[in-house]
Amino acid sequence: MKKFLIPCIFIALLLIFTLSFIEIEKLDDSNGTESLLYAVNTIPNELKDVSKLTVREEDIICATSKGLVEKDSEGKIVPSLATEVNVKEDGIEYEFKIREDAYWSDGNRITAEDIANFFKELLKEEKDENIEPFLDVYGAREFRKGNVTFENGVAINSKEEVLIIRLNKKNDKFLEELTKTQYRVRRYLMMWDDIENNYKTIVYSGEYYINKVTDEGIELKKNNNSSKDVSVETINIVEDDNEELSMAAFEIGQRDMVVNPPNTQLNRLQSEGRLKTFPSDNGKYISLNSEDESLPLSVRKTLYFNINLAMTSYQEENSNYLELAESSYFRDDKENLDKLQSRKVMTTKQSGKIPEVITFMAKDNNENRAILKHIQSWFKDNTESTVRYTLVTEEEFKNLELRNRYDAVIIDETANSNNKEEFYLKLKGYYTEKELSMYEEIIKTTNKNFNGLEDTLFNSYSILPLLFEKKNVAVSKDVKNIEFDWYGNINFKTLK
Repeated sequence: MKKFLIPCIFIALLLIFTLSFIEIEKLDDSNGTESLLYAVNTIPNELKDVSKLTVREEDIICATSKGLVEKDSEGKIVPSLATEVNVKEDGIEYEFKIREDAYWSDGNRITAEDIANFFKELLKEEKDENIEPFLDVYGAREFRKGNVTFENGVAINSKEEVLIIRLNKKNDKFLEELTKTQYRVRRYLMMWDDIENNYKTIVYSGEYYINKVTDEGIELKKNNNSSKDVSVETINIVEDDNEELSMAAFEIGQRDMVVNPPNTQLNRLQSEGRLKTFPSDNGKYISLNSEDESLPLSVRKTLYFNINLAMTSYQEENSNYLELAESSYFRDDKENLDKLQSRKVMTTKQSGKIPEVITFMAKDNNENRAILKHIQSWFKDNTESTVRYTLVTEEEFKNLELRNRYDAVIIDETANSNNKEEFYLKLKGYYTEKELSMYEEIIKTTNKNFNGLEDTLFNSYSILPLLFEKKNVAVSKDVKNIEFDWYGNINFKTLK
């Protein structure tokens, strides 16, 4: 017994000793000020291109920048820099009344002209796929081609404290588009590509400004020229690449929030009221081997139907960190009920008999291990087929010859609807000759519409959506109030 206790005591003392060196600042609450420290997996230096960022990395932009309008936790569009939005009867012209108490971090007012200048920068710098609906602003595409000037050719104008935007055609979702992170108003947009060297020069439109960038992380300070309602004075965002150590620091009060706590802790944290859950862009897809003679189209269709049934029961047990894709390649597409219903009808028409043995392959990680173990058990209990699976290293997974030996391959991929080009590029290694030909034709076009390729992938049952992961945040009870917006970003105005 002593031989067992001594190593345990040593490990505990070592952990406490290690945690004592984690820098953390707690301000005296008696002066009405507080600090909050939370951990994330990575802190990028390049923040200009939002499509490259995770939701937690986007938090830095959301803390330091405001949009004309934003989306609250229930999906309702709410005012931010704009106090009032008027849409003309024809539905193509929008007037935004800019609030009088909106200030940059340097104390200057945020004007309608400032916002127009930001949109000018956005049109010059942003990729097409990240702002596709915004390119329907009259003259936007011609400006990007260099055929007109912004001032004389683009229908974005400021008049006193009103910003006027006119579209080429009616778009009922244009206002919703403006709630996304890439439209948060930022001055000197190019400088956001190198935050470490430029953060002191940038002025910020949000509740906070970047006060310090170090090897350990980023320190945000309250923008006293912005909202007076924000009570947290300082936010320290630190980088923890070890979730177990980060969670240990959280449990002894040296982290106020921890992103992605271990899945084994989720139910306990939820029962204690210390867990917040929100969507992420991480998805899992399944590639069915269409070159395998034992998996013709009818069999692939039946196999996919059964895998979805297995995932339904798995989701019920693990709702804290996943949701079913329901035939959608992107989470945003789950709102397209007509498309989903037609695909659901397709998948229920089964005619093929699945093989006695089905082989799966996936990257070796905790989630894939748990999913495949569940699929194996479900098929054993509910079908006459046996599932065998292999978990491989990252390097082995790239081996095309190895992948082709399996009936099904689980693919872990980022599915950001703002960057569909990158998503379909990463799936390129799984395409059939026909699908590859379609992909190569699409990338030659200017609008890069992947709808046809997506329909082909689904209708041929070659690469199919499986589930979307959720992101979880462990939140200390010392944090009196924390909310997330529709996109999973922290609502910094509500922090207490």
